[in-house]
Amino acid sequence: MVLFMKLFVQNIIIVCALMFIMSCGEKGSYYEQITKEKSITSRIVDLNKTIDEIRIQENGTLIKDGINIIKYVYYIGDGDTYIVSYLFDEKGCFEIGLKSYFGLEEDTKNVLEGFKTEINSSEFILASDDNYLYRWLNANKSVSIEIDYKDTSRGLLVVSIFANE
Repeated sequence: MVLFMKLFVQNIIIVCALMFIMSCGEKGSYYEQITKEKSITSRIVDLNKTIDEIRIQENGTLIKDGINIIKYVYYIGDGDTYIVSYLFDEKGCFEIGLKSYFGLEEDTKNVLEGFKTEINSSEFILASDDNYLYRWLNANKSVSIEIDYKDTSRGLLVVSIFANE
C-alpha cells in the first residue's frame, strides 16, 4: 500500500510538472505574445483612425479613456504588463505608444530584438541610432517609429509610432 501511494504521488507530480511545462511553452516568447495581438508594423494602419474605431478593435483592458487619449493594458508572462496608448487630434490618431513593464531584462531584450528585426524587414529605413534611441522612417517620411531602449535593464521599453506632418 505504501509503495502504491508513493508511485501515485510521483505520477501526480510528474503529470503536474508536464502540464506546467506545456502551458508555459504554448505562450511563446514575450515578443511572440505581443505580436500575436498586433505587430508593431501593423499598428501603423491605426494612424488617422478615429477614437471610436480604435475602441472597437482594441482587445486590451481599458485603463484610460479621455477626449484625446485612450490606453489599454495587456498582461503577459507572470505579472508583467505592457500598455498601448493612442493620442488623437481632429484628424484622428497621430501617435501610438507601447510601454513594457517586464521583470526580467532578458524578456525586454527579446522584445527589443524582435521589434528591430520586424521593423528592419519592413518598408522602414533606420534613420538614427543614438543615445539609446532607434528611429526609423518610411520612404516619404510621413511615419516614424522610435524605440527608446535606455532602461531595458529595468524592464522598460518605449515604442512610439508617429504620423509626421
